[in-house]
Amino acid sequence: MALAADAASTRRGVRPASKPLAYASWAYLLSAPAFLLTVATIVAPLIIVAAISLTNYKFGRPTMKFVGLDNYGQLFSDPDFWNALRNSATYSAIVVPVSVLLAFVLAALVKSRTRSKRFYEIVFFLPVASTLTAMSIVWSYILNGRIGPVADLTEAIGLGRPDFFSDPRLALIGLAIIGIWQLLGFNFILFLAGFTTIPKEVEEAAALDGIDRFWDRARYVFLPMLAPTTFVVLLLSLIQTFQVFDTIAVLTNGGPNGATDVLLYKIQRDSFVSLKVGYGSALTVVFLILLGLFAVAQGLASRKREG
Repeated sequence: MALAADAASTRRGVRPASKPLAYASWAYLLSAPAFLLTVATIVAPLIIVAAISLTNYKFGRPTMKFVGLDNYGQLFSDPDFWNALRNSATYSAIVVPVSVLLAFVLAALVKSRTRSKRFYEIVFFLPVASTLTAMSIVWSYILNGRIGPVADLTEAIGLGRPDFFSDPRLALIGLAIIGIWQLLGFNFILFLAGFTTIPKEVEEAAALDGIDRFWDRARYVFLPMLAPTTFVVLLLSLIQTFQVFDTIAVLTNGGPNGATDVLLYKIQRDSFVSLKVGYGSALTVVFLILLGLFAVAQGLASRKREG
């Protein structure tokens, strides 16, 4: 009878109201657990951090006092904050372009291989799957100025024996080498997936037009076709480099003389060593705003390309 009534309503041009309402109710009900989980694990902690950043709370202190934007004022007049921000930007400026360019070239060389392609995928992805904390110990030996093989090599070609993690001028470069090593495999896999979207007909047409050399093909075929993939890889790499922490905590502790003190390490030191949770929360809010700006830039650029 109900079906007959709905059918009659439809014939009269009147849409049954019960079914859409039931579907909407089921949709809200089924999505409620995911929504509540998102609020409990992501939104609520962010709100709490933002609220604590407006207080003078310290670990172990039973009370806290509302201080408004004092922590932010102190933050922007803190030379250590600007030093950490500069180090984070310098680290990203070294790691992102080098890792993206190397990954692009390696993926372009490997994409057409048949038998050895799986081998290269595994080899280049190993750094991504490895524990960076443990591998940092290996890198501390490789880049050691007294016993490391890199120092032996540079000495053999007349460049002396650089000690990366003791020299303030080289410490960030030493960390950047490790960052490139780790990020290279991740970017390589993304580019390799991007190359599968280029039709073979395009490459065949380029070959007929005389674009045979590797760099010409990379410039006129691969880069234009992989522009969206390249942009995503750049943004993801930038976000990951701003989140560098493991290698600094294991190898340098922000030294020597603050040469490797980056934003995330400063947040950890102020919040859990100096126990200034309110100030550390203000740093966290600024850090999240920076990452949010990167994500917004990615979204706007993607929308512009689609439009």
